Amino acid sequence: MPNFDFLIPALTALELGSLNTLQISDATAVGHSYHPPLEPGRPALIHHLHSPELARQVQRALLNAYPGHTTTTLVQAGAVVNHCPLAELANQPDFDDDTHLYLPAVEPDGDFSTFQNTIAHLRGPYGCPWDREQTHQSLRPYLLEETYEVLETLDNCDYQALAEELGDLLLQVLLHTQIAIEHDEFAMSDVIGHINRKLWRRHPHVFGDVTVNSVDDVTTNWESIKKAEKANNHRGQNTAATAPSALDGVPPGLPALAEALVVSKKAVRVGFEWPNIEGVLDKLIEEAREITQAQTTADLEAEIGDLLFSAVNLARWHNIDPESALRSTNARFRRRFQLVEQLAAARGQALEQMSIAEMDVLWNKAKQLEQKG
Repeated sequence: MPNFDFLIPALTALELGSLNTLQISDATAVGHSYHPPLEPGRPALIHHLHSPELARQVQRALLNAYPGHTTTTLVQAGAVVNHCPLAELANQPDFDDDTHLYLPAVEPDGDFSTFQNTIAHLRGPYGCPWDREQTHQSLRPYLLEETYEVLETLDNCDYQALAEELGDLLLQVLLHTQIAIEHDEFAMSDVIGHINRKLWRRHPHVFGDVTVNSVDDVTTNWESIKKAEKANNHRGQNTAATAPSALDGVPPGLPALAEALVVSKKAVRVGFEWPNIEGVLDKLIEEAREITQAQTTADLEAEIGDLLFSAVNLARWHNIDPESALRSTNARFRRRFQLVEQLAAARGQALEQMSIAEMDVLWNKAKQLEQKG
């Protein structure tokens, strides 16, 4: 039976009238975690912070969920002894078995359970008519749209916007999950449980006793484990149509360049690869030449596709993500083209009235201005 003799004196010292939404956790349990088992939107009392070393461990875990400037309160022997920012907790003196740490609620709107409650309310009898009529299928375009908006913030290195856009993307996950709950399909615990077990299973070098010496070892183990999982999933289904393939697991909804990269990487993992980058470059040149020899529209489409696939392989050899590279090029082209429009307007000209040679002069000017700016 756990000993809660510390609780009443601590609550009295903190002048907390009741437990209310207070979370209570053992300091050793928190210190042994990488992410604290607490919701920052609710106050918390961490008891028996008995040593400076444990205080350092607790601080490390808490900083994964709380801002460093969070004001903490240390209680000792039934009295408040100190207030300090969380970032300075480990520097405080005199920890012993009667030292307890109080954390106020931080970002009360930011708890995962609060978010789930919001979504359940929106879908509930007194919720929003639009949210209530959504289905898994009707939400598909929004999931894709929010994913691209996250990518845009990454392209722009706008990490404040990234936090907001990740929230919008997470909204889609919770909406799908709430719909599933209502139709008795699965719950959030299933979603999180599936990915947790998958991560534990696929990282035996972290959560098991497997030893790795390099990233290549990790990748090899990962692919081996995935192959075993697929074989197990296909057990008893030995037809050619359902037999496991090295190319299984490529999401059909991926953008074409991203899909080409995934397919290429999967093929390489079973040895389908050029011996050197010169082979990749030769293939790229070969495909470009074949475009000039295409006789029909269908042939031309196929050859252009082959050229793009070869370009993706070249990007892979240089560890460049082709989707990100093309998005950057698109953005760069947009900026320069708009600058060309501005330069033309400053001369009292419209692009439609200019020759390609005149526009090329402005294009080079735009490049120079961009490089200076």
